Formats: sequence, C-alpha cells, structure tokens
Amino acid sequence: MQSYYLLLRDHPDTFAKLSPTEIQAVIQRYVTWRNENSKHVTGGNKLADGQGRVVRKNGDSLTVSDGPFVEAKEILGGFFVVDAFDYDGALAIARTCPHLEFGSIEVRLVEPTA
Repeated sequence: MQSYYLLLRDHPDTFAKLSPTEIQAVIQRYVTWRNENSKHVTGGNKLADGQGRVVRKNGDSLTVSDGPFVEAKEILGGFFVVDAFDYDGALAIARTCPHLEFGSIEVRLVEPTA
C-alpha cells in the first residue's frame, strides 16, 4: 500500500451562502464518508478559512504575505490521506468523496523522504 493525498480545492465563496444548519449537514456528509472509508482514509483535516501566510525567499531576505486571497479561483481547503495499492485505487476512493459536489480533488502520491 502507498499513501496518497487528496487535496480538496474549491472557490472561496463555495460555502459562504449556506446556513449553519446546511454547513453542519455538509460536514456530516464528510464525516460519514470518512467513516465508511476508514480502511483507506488514514488522516486529513480542513484548513482554516481565509487564514494563511505565504513565505518566499528573495536573495538573502524572506517575505511573508497574507494568503490565500479571495480573488483566487480555487483555494486549498483541506486534505485527506488515503492508502491504496496504486493511483487507480486512490482515484476510486476520491470519486466517492462528497467534496466533488463543491470543487475539485487533486490526487497525489506521497513520496517518502526518509
């Protein structure tokens, strides 16, 4: 088995118009999906909305800027870690994720560095 990241991307305003009750229903769909796939989904988290920093090196200095920006067409909103034998297996899991109703999922193989 290999590990894959499912990187969840969506438009910054995707969930802005939903009521608190609707948001809770969406969250419950993700929880249910994760529980139903617990054999393969080994981790994951939602990233905080509208918060983040981008660090860049320019010569000998570092710059830090706010991000992600609301002008962005898509932002990284969270991720899941899944175990599968190959990309096809990881894609099969991604195809069932409720996030596809709200945005896109980038599937990436985790390459161990140690």
